[in-house]
Amino acid sequence: MKQEEYKLQKAVCKYLDLKGVLFCGSMGGQYQQLHSQRNKSKATGYKRGFPDLFIYEIARIDDTIYAGLAIELKTKTGRPTADQIEWINQLQKRGYMASICRGIDEALEVIDNYIKNKI
Repeated sequence: MKQEEYKLQKAVCKYLDLKGVLFCGSMGGQYQQLHSQRNKSKATGYKRGFPDLFIYEIARIDDTIYAGLAIELKTKTGRPTADQIEWINQLQKRGYMASICRGIDEALEVIDNYIKNKI
């Protein structure tokens, strides 16, 4: 994970903790140096492209009920990978709100809009 994305995810996690939101963060693309570590991650369910944060709250927004919120965090200039885009699309098809957020302002706006409508 690049240093800028690390700082972004760390700040968003702190915000979620302060709001009392139930969430979990992925490993954020941290490079695992040893082949055995990569194999262990895959064997225990790690999937390439999984969003950086997953919020475990149900919300109703504009007559749609969402089972949770997945966020892929990017810096203003960061680009999502094909795997990340596919995860976002698949989660949306399955009833989750899923978004690629660029920067702290966009991420907090998406989160605030979601959690103010939680059921």
